[in-house]
Amino acid sequence: MSQTAILRTRINSRRKARVEKILRTLGLTPSQAINLFFAQIEHRKSIPFALSLEDNADILPSIQQVAKVWDALDDEDFSHLDPR
Repeated sequence: MSQTAILRTRINSRRKARVEKILRTLGLTPSQAINLFFAQIEHRKSIPFALSLEDNADILPSIQQVAKVWDALDDEDFSHLDPR
């Protein structure tokens, strides 16, 4: 018989309701989701997503990719698009 422990936490009630709706769609209970989260922490020996003090850390790679594409567009010849 496996041993279990009880984990109690406080969370914003609106966030809890929104997350529970998403979890139901995924076919998971909150307990299963938390167990998955803990299993990933145990497996990776870290939080399974990037943590940052920067507000835009989650979008920075996307911004950098867009900047590369835009820079490449500067070298393109778009004169054929001018209807004149």
